[in-house]
Amino acid sequence: MAAGAAVPVISAGEDLPADQTSASSEPPSLFDGTTRLYVAYHCPYAQRVWIARNCKGLQGKIKIVALDLVDRPAWYKDKVYPENKVPALEHNKQVKGESLNLLKYIDDNFDGP
Repeated sequence: MAAGAAVPVISAGEDLPADQTSASSEPPSLFDGTTRLYVAYHCPYAQRVWIARNCKGLQGKIKIVALDLVDRPAWYKDKVYPENKVPALEHNKQVKGESLNLLKYIDDNFDGP
């Protein structure tokens, strides 16, 4: 997202993080037990996984980490997901990718409709 652009609202009441850029971010503490969904707000592949997370009511269980794909942090490729694409899901000490695979994974591994 462009600097100063508004963060989209896909889930009312959820405070969404600003995009992480190469200059503005430090990597999260990987594999610390936190489940994270790495997305770009404007990416339709990431959006479908993000929507599934919200439909299942997992906002409190899966944390959003937003990335700026134009100015992507180097730590994302180096430490999180070597394919350097979004979406990616960090869960149970693994990182998985590909949106259709993540939809099935979330449905199989998390409670909710």
